[in-house]
Amino acid sequence: MNKSSIKHLFVPVCLICNISVIQAQSFDEYKKRVQSEFNQYKSDKEHEFKEYRDRINAEFAEYMRQAWPEYKSKPAEPVPDSPEPPKPVIKDPDTPPSNDPIPFDEVKPAPKPVKPPQPVVPLPKIDNLVPPIPNIPKPVEPARPTKPAKPIFTFTFYGQRCEMPLESIHWFTLKNATENAVADGWIVLSSDRYLPIVAQCLEYRDKLHLPDWGYVRFVEQMTTAFFSASQLNEARLMQMYILTQSGYKVRIARVGNKLVLLLPSKDKIYQYSYLNIGGTNYYLVESSSVQATINVFNREFPKEQDFSLRIAEQPLFAADLTVPRHLQSKHDKELTADVAINKSLIAFYNDYPLSNNWDIYANASLSEPVKKQLYPALRSSIAGKNNPTAANILLHFVQTAFEYATDDEQFGCERPLFADETLYYPYSDCEDRAILFSVLVRELLGLDVVLLHYPGHLATAVCFDTEVSGDYMMIGGKRYIVCDPTYINADIGQAMPQFKQTAATVIKTRQ
Repeated sequence: MNKSSIKHLFVPVCLICNISVIQAQSFDEYKKRVQSEFNQYKSDKEHEFKEYRDRINAEFAEYMRQAWPEYKSKPAEPVPDSPEPPKPVIKDPDTPPSNDPIPFDEVKPAPKPVKPPQPVVPLPKIDNLVPPIPNIPKPVEPARPTKPAKPIFTFTFYGQRCEMPLESIHWFTLKNATENAVADGWIVLSSDRYLPIVAQCLEYRDKLHLPDWGYVRFVEQMTTAFFSASQLNEARLMQMYILTQSGYKVRIARVGNKLVLLLPSKDKIYQYSYLNIGGTNYYLVESSSVQATINVFNREFPKEQDFSLRIAEQPLFAADLTVPRHLQSKHDKELTADVAINKSLIAFYNDYPLSNNWDIYANASLSEPVKKQLYPALRSSIAGKNNPTAANILLHFVQTAFEYATDDEQFGCERPLFADETLYYPYSDCEDRAILFSVLVRELLGLDVVLLHYPGHLATAVCFDTEVSGDYMMIGGKRYIVCDPTYINADIGQAMPQFKQTAATVIKTRQ
């Protein structure tokens, strides 16, 4: 190639290089401009959120100054006595199979999935939040001169050590429990210095998988641990503030000189005093059977969401395991499992309000640690089996691996158990077994299962994906085969004789 050719080639190459440099510079400038515009937009939105939050809290405080109307609370309803439940019936092996329609009079639909409320406006990013699950060991670093660590407030929540960015600047004092004093306290709480507290509470709610009741208890235990025993009113008002900012529907009220919280619920809750406002029952967070005159601040907070007893995910607490319990099917003796239960979760369930909605217990499922211990043995036992055969194995396991006792014999009152509790307590009755069996069928076989509620008895029915004979119900055009976990040694499709002519209430559970 001659010099002239090289020269002509060099010129375009230089032009291309210069254009590339210009394009790179232009792209960098474009990125900087876009980032700058985004940062400005973000700053403007955060300022807009702050103005909105400040405005609604200021308006809320002004409404608080108005006189709170009086209501008469109703005493707590005790858990109703159930008709004498049937003792487990052992099926006569000579009883011939039947294929009878079983009557029912009502079908309660499955509840909609529960989503936790969200803050009324997005919280600004808070730097230096304490790690949400502080029980993970951290590497030890050599000591070196540093600034003194910022004091962190800690408390224990069902065995889980929790850290909060609470300091002395977060203490405040109410003059009394009058409307003006409470409104003054609300203005203090509405300052920006309390936003990290709300943000950290929500982070714990999500990391610990706390249902609504768990979050209420978390906020309650944190505030009562932070304030002194004589500052219960201050603790109650902070609870109200955190819950409303978190998106929950909650009311504050006054009984004499004492502030109390009220939670609305569409589910009947036993053993808690309540009052009815506008057709909705509001339950006092403190369980009590005292009937009293209550002054209620009944003002809606923007975007508030109803409180629910339903549990979408099992709570996660620090492990405090029991000695493993040996479970063995007396029908399929090779089916065994050793299961240890987290006592922290049992303590949480022990404090959970009692309700008359069975789906609350059936839809709560089992905790993940229990599934990891129990499900491999069950899956191994049903591997390669069709669904009816597998359902029989699960049914016989629940029928025979647990000792029977009524709630009155074990607890002194009616008390349905969550599935983890059935594996923890030494005894279980018909509703506990039906709840556990429904969980196993739904999660191991993927089949639709309903609960069958009779006076004093609970059973189940399963919609199989193949033709199955046996006692059945036609629900919504689908055939559901009766499966009774308290009818010992009975196969699927064999209803307990004394309930074959009794109309059941059908309770749908989630699929």
